[in-house]
Amino acid sequence: MQSLQKSIQSVIDSGRIGSPVFLRSMLQLPVKDISIEHATNILITLANLWMPSSPESIQARRSPDSIQLTTMIRYLGGQTAVLSVNRVATDQTVSIDLQLIGNKGAIYHETPSSRHHNQEFIIDLTETTDQSQLVQQSMDSGQWVKWEEV
Repeated sequence: MQSLQKSIQSVIDSGRIGSPVFLRSMLQLPVKDISIEHATNILITLANLWMPSSPESIQARRSPDSIQLTTMIRYLGGQTAVLSVNRVATDQTVSIDLQLIGNKGAIYHETPSSRHHNQEFIIDLTETTDQSQLVQQSMDSGQWVKWEEV
């Protein structure tokens, strides 16, 4: 199965959805897996790969119990990404619910969907950028943080 990054990128490259303008992604992560901060960093990297302009600012909020972390990114071209990582019970599998809206169409992706429930969920990033300082600064300040401030 092709990785999520490559699958979405191939649809963008085909022009089927036009230019991406809005991304909403919700990642459900079993407690035993990677930290929600690392998972958020992966989603930020994906969003930045798919959006046609550079990020301008970021805002992040974490629940008091550290079960959920939501990040919103504004891009220089007016695009927006809303990314949420949520902890789920250890007996559940990793899943993602993603919607990427372009100016000509949209991509809806849910993994695992019922007919693919036994397939492994794959995010294959050749290069991940570390935005943890930006996320932390926004959580600490409760404010939007300019991308170049950290």
